[in-house]
Amino acid sequence: MQIDFRDVLKDRHRWALQHKQMGGLVMGCYSAMLPEELMWSCGVLPVQFLMSPGPYYGESLSYLPPYVCDCSRSMLEDYMNGTYGYLDGLMFSHVCETVRGLAGICSVRWPDRFVRIFTAPAGNDPGARRYLKAELLSLAKELEHMGGVPLSEERLQAAISVYNENRGLVSELYRVRGQNPGAVEPAQVLSAVMASSIMPKDQHNRMMREFLKTIRKGPDVSGTRIILSGLLFENEVVLGSELFSILKACHALVVWDDLASGMRYRLEPVDNSRRVNPLDRLTEDLLGPQPAPLRSPAERKAGQMLEAARTYGAEGFIFLIPKYCDPILFDLPTLTRILKEKDFPTLSLEISGSLLEGALRTRVEAFMEMLSASAGDPIRA
Repeated sequence: MQIDFRDVLKDRHRWALQHKQMGGLVMGCYSAMLPEELMWSCGVLPVQFLMSPGPYYGESLSYLPPYVCDCSRSMLEDYMNGTYGYLDGLMFSHVCETVRGLAGICSVRWPDRFVRIFTAPAGNDPGARRYLKAELLSLAKELEHMGGVPLSEERLQAAISVYNENRGLVSELYRVRGQNPGAVEPAQVLSAVMASSIMPKDQHNRMMREFLKTIRKGPDVSGTRIILSGLLFENEVVLGSELFSILKACHALVVWDDLASGMRYRLEPVDNSRRVNPLDRLTEDLLGPQPAPLRSPAERKAGQMLEAARTYGAEGFIFLIPKYCDPILFDLPTLTRILKEKDFPTLSLEISGSLLEGALRTRVEAFMEMLSASAGDPIRA
């Protein structure tokens, strides 16, 4: 049976509702930099908010200024109109000031509901580790008070193993796509990662194993290899983004991505050594370099992107910039400077707001023509 993860995204609430029917709790999460393993070990299913098609002209207009990203507006709109009425609580990761403000709005608007913002310390020293470990223990107690399962080393170790397997399967999908980009469409890769954020990881692991079996080495496809970076909204993937059809028409092959909804979804495994307490290992992982602009220097990110470009033969980068997304915009000048110093052309696109399909097509076509014309240049250093 052919698995299409876009079908999972179209029925995005199914898995959470099934978990509720089995007596579990469901936590609405904003950003992947949260202790999902701990939540799952306590019987709580972490569910990432996925962006609705919009427009967002409902109650959220009374609470949010006009200069916030569509992601935040969609999340608040859906929560207020009851789309996520089944949630037992909300957890936010401090990835930007808009998200921090959104957490404040929700805690004031619904004072009787569980709303928590989670921030791992920026440093990694004994004091930071003690603080974060205490925060994780406090969260476990709160989840138990809400009706969750008490935290235990055995359950947390099992959760870490399941999540690590999931990261390995997603990383394998990225490797297969990078080596043979004609074998799997970029929308399927992103759908697979997004699906993992709204369903139990053990069930997603089974689907991923079957999906990987169905990928056959396709014929060598000619085209220009590129890397995507930034953020592509979930509704763009589900509904079929014009970007993908334009890239395909231009014979562009996406071999890797640094998208917030893709490779940045905490794909580095947690240390699985049984010699160390699993809570200590999870603490150490959350204190490590995180896949977000606020927690990962742009220079480090540029190094990862250059390594991927050399591994998979990419010839250029396309940055997808959400309107009003300050963290990504802060990183952009440094990233483009470093990439251009290494002779990699870049194109920056605003993916929401004023850029219409015609303008998008014109800019992408021009960029791809430029890459094709320079394909005969010497290998980049």
